[in-house]
Amino acid sequence: MERIRNEKNIIIIALVIVILLIILCVNGIIPIQIAKIYGTIYMDVNFPKMHLKYSNIEWSKYHDAYIIQFKDKKDKIYSCTIGPKNFPISIGQGIVAIQEEYRRY
Repeated sequence: MERIRNEKNIIIIALVIVILLIILCVNGIIPIQIAKIYGTIYMDVNFPKMHLKYSNIEWSKYHDAYIIQFKDKKDKIYSCTIGPKNFPISIGQGIVAIQEEYRRY
């Protein structure tokens, strides 16, 4: 009897966790965190001499992607897009300008 009760509790807890994850994804909280983490790692790996630090992120309807911003040591801001909306792991528009600036470092 107690085993059945424990199994029901586990199922209820699992359902609550799944529902919370769905809500966080729909509201954009999880995708924004994915974009921050991925963007920061991408900049650290590809542009180490620039010492870019995450600054800001926001959704752009115009670009249909997030606009993520980074600052260098001199507080110069660099921006690029990162998408898609639900699983943002693709750096897009704006990265060429950062690459050109990196060549000058």
